[in-house]
Amino acid sequence: MERKKREIEKLGTGPTKKAQLLEALLIEQIELSEWFGGNTFTIIPAEFDDLFHGVDLALEIEDEESVKHLALGVDVTSSPVSIRKKLKIIKDHVANGTLTAMEYFHSDDHNPDFYGTMSNIPQVVIGTDGKMIKELGELWMSAYGLAKLRRNSKQPPLSPESEENQKNSAKEAKQNLANHRVQILMLEEIKMQLTVFYKFAKEKGQNEVANKLSSTLNLVDSILSSKETPSREDVFKNQEDFVFQSLTETLNDFDNL
Repeated sequence: MERKKREIEKLGTGPTKKAQLLEALLIEQIELSEWFGGNTFTIIPAEFDDLFHGVDLALEIEDEESVKHLALGVDVTSSPVSIRKKLKIIKDHVANGTLTAMEYFHSDDHNPDFYGTMSNIPQVVIGTDGKMIKELGELWMSAYGLAKLRRNSKQPPLSPESEENQKNSAKEAKQNLANHRVQILMLEEIKMQLTVFYKFAKEKGQNEVANKLSSTLNLVDSILSSKETPSREDVFKNQEDFVFQSLTETLNDFDNL
């Protein structure tokens, strides 16, 4: 494990501070604000699976029949330049008829008595650029952070008027965070990848992998269809995101990875 950490540090492929912030926000908001729908639950992987399998976050998605599927292993990034290398690893897995795995899997929601290996997990890369992460971080501070800081400090109490203003600002920030366009951005990133991976798996005759990707794609489509249609302005802003652009360009060049 320590050798792997040193290797990652030497290669400079470890998560940035921005990616770590985004990951923390995702873990919180996917369930708290239903960013990925009301039936999606998060699992924080063991450090081993993060280091060796590139899984920063795992998603369980419940279908219409209330059956939970370990649908996705998620690699979170804030770096446009890392996309190509990350997708090449996923492409090689699909070509070999394998998907990623979690060797130290545990879910409190689904089969809480099970501790062990889960294999054949579709993997995707999601992320957004530094500008978006800064915006999300500022919203989080207004929504939750400022009140927490005041509780943990020895500052004098606010006046009733100032306290009311802070409560109103926090309420508005929570709403803006819950409805933020980033959730559509990331769902679209997932859908784009699963669509390309599925087509590639079929071309390679990896039908079992293709079927797994197809069923996961259906779950993601269902989540997207439950979301409100984003405004033109939000669609434009999402398309200007550097990580989204890099992902789109790499998927368009997937055959040459």
